Amino acid sequence: MTTPYVSPLADSLKLGVIQTSLDPEAAWIGNAKMSRCEEERAISEIRGYFAAFQQEQPRPDIIVLPELAVPTGFETKLKAMADKMQSVVIAGLDYRAGSSFGEVHNEALLIVPRQWRGKKMGARATTRRIGKTYPAPEEEKKLKSVACEFKRDPSVWLFDGGDVGTFGVMVCYDFLDLERIAMYRGKVQHLFILALNKDATSFRHVAEAVSRMVFCNVIVCNCGHFGGSQVVCPYRHAERRTIFHHSGAGLATGQIISLPVSRLDLHQHKEYPSFRGEREFKSLPPGYDFSEALVQQLAKFG
Repeated sequence: MTTPYVSPLADSLKLGVIQTSLDPEAAWIGNAKMSRCEEERAISEIRGYFAAFQQEQPRPDIIVLPELAVPTGFETKLKAMADKMQSVVIAGLDYRAGSSFGEVHNEALLIVPRQWRGKKMGARATTRRIGKTYPAPEEEKKLKSVACEFKRDPSVWLFDGGDVGTFGVMVCYDFLDLERIAMYRGKVQHLFILALNKDATSFRHVAEAVSRMVFCNVIVCNCGHFGGSQVVCPYRHAERRTIFHHSGAGLATGQIISLPVSRLDLHQHKEYPSFRGEREFKSLPPGYDFSEALVQQLAKFG
């Protein structure tokens, strides 16, 4: 007789979403550095939402900010704020100059505090840089117009979050990379996407599809200038699937939400928790735990 799987994970993950209202047209004028005015506004909004989250008990396990949201000169201070909050922070950094003239990197910064979820993580807060692989066409065009070249980082990151699950991090346009999405299938409970995306509607549809195909929570944190930040979970009941969605252009917001972890993990291992007398989550996608070796067939007509 097979022993039932017992999830070692926590019931839930407490997530803080900060959607800053940075204006892309005003932020980068004539170069690939955020303007002073937009820097000050970004810093003011980040400080304000961190101060609000500081009042929460317990505080968020993870705090996420959009692509290109954090001025590079604020990185050290953000690290100290994450350490004080005792929260992991995943934030998009302003463009960073590369080793060659005109070369720029678009990166997410992941900060792990010294203390996290009641455990000592290290002697000091540590960071990891998660580079973007594919620039959006408009992004690449604008960078070239100011004599800058996008530096690709062809890496896929997988993070072990202990009892809040395993997660991946992507920067905006990489979310549309099918090969990358397939690599996460069966390996994560959460996917974080940091975005600065005008077409928030398309990303909403992609998030819903990826949540089903990878079978995990999908978190899209978009720039508030365009709106559309959302969190999707593959629940069976349609009204539960969108855990968070913030619409409207030019709006900054901060929100704390709870994501399912252990119950999702149980379902991923085919121990199906119930809700209202039915399975709580949708059926696992084909190929989640076993894939057929498909053979390509080419038919010619005429």
